[in-house]
Amino acid sequence: MVHLQEMHEDYEEDGLVVLGFNCADDKKIAEELLRASEVTYPNVLDASKAARKVYFDGYRGSGVPLNYVIDRKGRVAAAFYGYRKHDKRLGRILDKLGIK
Repeated sequence: MVHLQEMHEDYEEDGLVVLGFNCADDKKIAEELLRASEVTYPNVLDASKAARKVYFDGYRGSGVPLNYVIDRKGRVAAAFYGYRKHDKRLGRILDKLGIK
């Protein structure tokens, strides 16, 4: 989560939006974790049956946490588990999205 926060801070002005989506955890627990981790990017916290259906069926999620990069047209540009600072995937994703 800390690296996603850094990605948000580093590329927000270039048009990259980091959006968290948690359909697995209790809302109160998730909110406490976000607060403790000083996360400032927006997050959707919804563990309802409908939200899980969107995640597992609509986006073919197989577990959490899974990271998606959605392009400006609403298409999934990349999907991956985990993220490390200076991850080579980020450069490829930013190139694909036209963000330098």
